[in-house]
Amino acid sequence: MSHDETSKMNRRDFIGASVAVSAGLIAGIPGGAAAEGSKGPELTPVRGGKDGPLTLYYEFRIAQPVNTQALAEIEAEAARLYGDRDFLGLSLKQMVGESTMVRNFPASYKGILGSAYADGATGGTLPIFYSLFLRFNGMGALRRSGVTDWFIKTIEPLLFVYRPGVGKTDIAFDYFTGLFQTVAAGDRDGVYTYRDDIVAFLRNQQDQPELGYTTVNNHVSIHNSDLAVFEGKVLPLLTVAQETFQPTDVDGGLAGAPGNTSYRRAVTTEILRNAYPDGHLRSYMMHGLWESIWDHENSHLDPRFKLASTPVGAHVVAGPIEPFYATRFLLNN
Repeated sequence: MSHDETSKMNRRDFIGASVAVSAGLIAGIPGGAAAEGSKGPELTPVRGGKDGPLTLYYEFRIAQPVNTQALAEIEAEAARLYGDRDFLGLSLKQMVGESTMVRNFPASYKGILGSAYADGATGGTLPIFYSLFLRFNGMGALRRSGVTDWFIKTIEPLLFVYRPGVGKTDIAFDYFTGLFQTVAAGDRDGVYTYRDDIVAFLRNQQDQPELGYTTVNNHVSIHNSDLAVFEGKVLPLLTVAQETFQPTDVDGGLAGAPGNTSYRRAVTTEILRNAYPDGHLRSYMMHGLWESIWDHENSHLDPRFKLASTPVGAHVVAGPIEPFYATRFLLNN
């Protein structure tokens, strides 16, 4: 696939404006990244490895009439990949809402959009918004897997608008695909920056659907020239996000709720860097797992988090946009 072809799938203004949301364009930020197949620079080395753990990431929308078929196709692909030693896992997450605290809105707005996208899908005013994470131990494994061809042949034909009384239309949903590197991750046992540790982390994702955890995926872009400085500041922020809680005199914190400022420690955290710049920009995803949306929202009210996030936010030129997701399918390998 040529660069011109794949550039058509670059990230749009998916959540950046309310007009884009009402049009049904899926979660993301302006100035994202070229698709995995596009011609770009050599991958930036991850600590402890040449190209390191990679995530082929998709954002797409599905109409209700073909949702069951899409889920079945994704589970079948996961089963096909299972057992390949360099396939680390697959997760499918439905975007259900959006954080207000990341925008520094008043605390009274906390959680007000927590289920907005899921409610829209249930009510028939929005399609279902999905993010698909396909994890591999290196570029060679990803290329051997054939997953890019699988998506084009199997999922892309389902991405069309359906209308009541009409059925399938000829209006295709756009989608985004990008290649991301995990540069750091953390859980309640520690923070990881080396390849072997990150591979182990990605083989053991903790967001099984039955647990009902909330995924938060913060999308930002920075100037590519700021990459090294930015990562020097965002790694300490990951540690703060992973290790802080309220109240501080209760081990791990207490459950967050609309009427309190308590929160439990994050379950896991992960920083994903786009493997390719988009012009002078570079996009990141700050992927976190929380026991509830209230734990996450209350964490943003903590002065320790605000202190650590301010130097990071100074480098952000697009975003932050921080949707909430519910995991619909997870396979660890």
